[in-house]
Amino acid sequence: MKKLFYFIIILIFGACSVTTEEDTTATSSTTLPDYETTTLSGKISGTAWTFYKGQVTVPTSTGYHWYRWTSDNISDACSSTYTGTSSNPYILDSSDDAPAVGEEELCWGSGCAKTNTVTFYDGSNIIIYTGKIKIDTVTTTEVTGKMYAKGRDSDNEINGTFTLSRCCLSSGSYSLCE
Repeated sequence: MKKLFYFIIILIFGACSVTTEEDTTATSSTTLPDYETTTLSGKISGTAWTFYKGQVTVPTSTGYHWYRWTSDNISDACSSTYTGTSSNPYILDSSDDAPAVGEEELCWGSGCAKTNTVTFYDGSNIIIYTGKIKIDTVTTTEVTGKMYAKGRDSDNEINGTFTLSRCCLSSGSYSLCE
């Protein structure tokens, strides 16, 4: 719980230095590229990035489901600490809804049915709102899917497939859901 508290504090302070790539027009899935069939990869803040492990934290009763994708060689997706740096950024997303099979476009601004963004975190927040996320399967222990997300330039663009561990709070720490 202490790690979660520190993580939230870091996010709050990081929000003070948000880099927003704002465009108030909605995106359309007809103009977005197809998903790559390879592991999620690309560039975040100009740094080459390839997905290694990730998690979806499941709230105990109410709250957000937090999604994290990292390229860091962590040992356990549920209990490891996710720290973003310029040389090792990670991707963050949240939702009040549990993961479900389907596709959502990223969108922010007028013309959006709902605001849906992901954050590339490299020590500061880079809000990404052009792209799409598709969840293919949801089981008790994992979520599989695809993502395409792009900032204003090719220095912030990823595409490919992923498998995230579903992590539940147990005795004060997160572990793989059972």
